[in-house]
Amino acid sequence: MKAVTILVIDDDEAVRQTLLDILELNGYETLSASNGQAGFELAQARKPSLIITDISMPGLGGLELLTRLRTDLELRDIPVIVISAKTDRAATRRGMDLGAADYITKPFTEEEILHSIGTRLANKELLDELDAFAHTVAHDLRNPLCALKGQLYLAATEEGPDAPRLVQEHLSEANQITDTLASILDELLILAGVRRQIVCFEQIDTAGVVAEAISRLETLLKDSHATIRQPETWPVAFGHAPWVVHIWVNYIGNALKYAGPNVDILLGSGPGEDPRRVRFWVQDRGPGLDAAACQRLFVPFTRISTVRVKGHGLGLSIVRRIAEKLGGAVGVESELGKGSRFWFELPAAQPGSDGPHTVF
Repeated sequence: MKAVTILVIDDDEAVRQTLLDILELNGYETLSASNGQAGFELAQARKPSLIITDISMPGLGGLELLTRLRTDLELRDIPVIVISAKTDRAATRRGMDLGAADYITKPFTEEEILHSIGTRLANKELLDELDAFAHTVAHDLRNPLCALKGQLYLAATEEGPDAPRLVQEHLSEANQITDTLASILDELLILAGVRRQIVCFEQIDTAGVVAEAISRLETLLKDSHATIRQPETWPVAFGHAPWVVHIWVNYIGNALKYAGPNVDILLGSGPGEDPRRVRFWVQDRGPGLDAAACQRLFVPFTRISTVRVKGHGLGLSIVRRIAEKLGGAVGVESELGKGSRFWFELPAAQPGSDGPHTVF
């Protein structure tokens, strides 16, 4: 996943360095500039996730910088936190009117800074998902609905000796389209539920979860004549079983759809990059993905059209959301012509941690 990069703009070197230290100690990547003009140019070049800026700076000040950011189509959606010694209400109002996401006065505390950053990034992520959701509703639902309407119209207007056969063909197509619509709506509901639902976080029977996922893909398995190989035993991990089943269904289902003829799928597990996690993976021998496609795969509603010509871009976004809410991570290892390994990580079982607890 793309790292969170924060641009700090302040002409006071001591304040700027303090902010950079706070951010770097808390895992953020940083950029810095000592004035508004340099900060704007750096924002154009690097597209940071968030900007922290002072108000009073020589040359291009913070308010003028906000104006430029909000009129730049590529930068206008970046959250901006204003930090200033000015405490008058007019300055605060002016900053907010220009699109500042928050306004913090000096002196500030580390807790204030981190809380504001976390809130702004969460809001930005939600807005991005809402935009992507609107795109899906407008395009991905519209297309099958138009196709469904067309098939039903043809079925209703067929005439002649071949009409019964043609009507049945149209109705069969219409039925397949309704399955597609139902799948899209189900995944939209899952995506919304993962954000809001409170679940019980407990030890998972991985073998049982994998078996359930494979059973849900029975028809696709038969149609693809696929071979699925898996280990005799699985490590113990923690999570929410119904959500983890969904991850396996998505990963295995994608391998079945996109791995080409003579599908051979290998399931496996191993230690995660973090020793407190266990990694599970699905490996195929399909056409593989280039580095650029791998970077975009888990972005909400993204479809890699050159390789994955079916689907509606929701599945991998849901997988990422589930894994992160359960304290894990997702990723893919792939090369063109050499297949793909899609993986996810969950918290590993630790001594004395076999009891369930709640995840919000």
